[in-house]
Amino acid sequence: MKKSTGKKGNGGFSLVELIIVIAIMAVLVGVLAPQYLSYIHKAKVAADQANLKNYYTEIQLDYASTGVYNPQVPLVDKYGEGGYELREIHFLSGQTVKLKAGYYAVTENTKGQGGYNICYYCDLCTAADADEQTKQKHRDTCIITFL
Repeated sequence: MKKSTGKKGNGGFSLVELIIVIAIMAVLVGVLAPQYLSYIHKAKVAADQANLKNYYTEIQLDYASTGVYNPQVPLVDKYGEGGYELREIHFLSGQTVKLKAGYYAVTENTKGQGGYNICYYCDLCTAADADEQTKQKHRDTCIITFL
């Protein structure tokens, strides 16, 4: 059995060591957080686009089978009136899905073929406080049009 001599042993970390570890962790979080947020945004946009693709397929099939525009589909008219910034998809089957990162608009097909067009914008593409470089980057990756 050892007797205690009253001297302090090396039982823990010093304050300086703990501060260094915390500083390293802060730097890592600062570097990785923006990238993580970007991945979250891309995942939300991808989910929105997948839901809109399903909706587009549904309303196009409805038009192809009936030959008339369905009144349940919220159309923007030729004057820009109507539902332009829609944030919920109301499927013809009755299901409703909320968009996670943007909005969309539905118009009649302008090429004379009948059917619909859908255009989707993410919120970051049109943010008032974003600079033009950020907006352009998002326009290149987030805006999608189903023709």
